[in-house]
Amino acid sequence: MADQTAADFFGATTIRPPLDPELAPVEEARGAVFPALSDETLPEIRGQIAAGSPALDSEALTAGGNVRVETRQVPGPEGAPDITLLILSPVEDRGHKGGILSLHGGGMIMGGGRDHVSHLLPM
Repeated sequence: MADQTAADFFGATTIRPPLDPELAPVEEARGAVFPALSDETLPEIRGQIAAGSPALDSEALTAGGNVRVETRQVPGPEGAPDITLLILSPVEDRGHKGGILSLHGGGMIMGGGRDHVSHLLPM
């Protein structure tokens, strides 16, 4: 995949959808930190993200032994690689419980599945 460009992967560039005017200040602030995403700027953006939010290792994710950390592979779409799931659950079984599906916003472009999961861990 390293030899592919964003255009190879996603197809031709399309027109961006309109931005909610109330979000304009957020977009301006984002633009001040990260350059516009392109094949040329992607390595720089990846470096900034990796330096600013290191992924948690499995030991840190256990929250002192209170959280079970499990990684599973599930089949991806036909012809695509399997998808890796990071499953965090309480070590102490308390019967039926709800779940939270947390999707990493960087997709397959930057970051990883362990980024920004610390907010899901017990304090």
